[in-house]
Amino acid sequence: MESQTTAEKFEFDYYIALGDSMSIDLYPATDAKNIDGCHNDNLGAASLLLVNDDFLFPEFRGKDLSTLNKRLSFANLAFDGATTSDLLQELDALRQFAGKRCFVTLTIGGNDLLACLRLKAVYGSVPVSEVESIFDRLVQVVRAIETILPQSHLIINSIYDPTDGTGRFTESNLFDGQLPVELLVYLNYLIEKFAQNSAQKSAGTKEGGLSISFCNIYKHFLGHGMSSSDGSFWYWRPHPIEPGYLGASEIRRLWWQAVQALA
Repeated sequence: MESQTTAEKFEFDYYIALGDSMSIDLYPATDAKNIDGCHNDNLGAASLLLVNDDFLFPEFRGKDLSTLNKRLSFANLAFDGATTSDLLQELDALRQFAGKRCFVTLTIGGNDLLACLRLKAVYGSVPVSEVESIFDRLVQVVRAIETILPQSHLIINSIYDPTDGTGRFTESNLFDGQLPVELLVYLNYLIEKFAQNSAQKSAGTKEGGLSISFCNIYKHFLGHGMSSSDGSFWYWRPHPIEPGYLGASEIRRLWWQAVQALA
């Protein structure tokens, strides 16, 4: 009865994935390629939300958007290395969906923070104003989505921390030195506060405007990075700022919970 009720509420024309590599297939599919019996290249969080892989994730059998809405179309506009600045330049791509009801997931901001590390190398620290600029651009992205796709639902996400709060990649030479984890925490605080306020505001408006929900990927992933054991590591080991196939499924888990909450 619950899935039937959710299906009745999930009357969207498109599912659109926006943002960075937290939403793409490349790294999760590469992570899973040596698993016997796995022949799926569509293992990113967005792809799994659309169509579950029943072989890898039997608990999600029948728990995907394609089951809820067989007429749903899919557009994955996320790309590797995307920043908030990139996304602002690419938002015209959304205009092809104007007038449609769209379900949108947004993962962005992590690559902006990585770019800030160059400032630390030069100046010894990263100004807080740089983090606030990232947040300001993220808000501009959301406002643009609200303008172009007003009949839609948007999931805003926090950014995970592969170092589990330590600032260190203990099994990788990906970065030297201590990462400014406090800046990630601050950015996530700004994102969460904005998303929750936006969600409350959208819930109180007349039907027809953009509705918003928030998924706390940062909180959900803590303990599954550098401090975890093998069985609970959710990243791709060769480049652990990227999600592995387990991590992609866990992002999907949070999104699926948000879908169920729409009912």
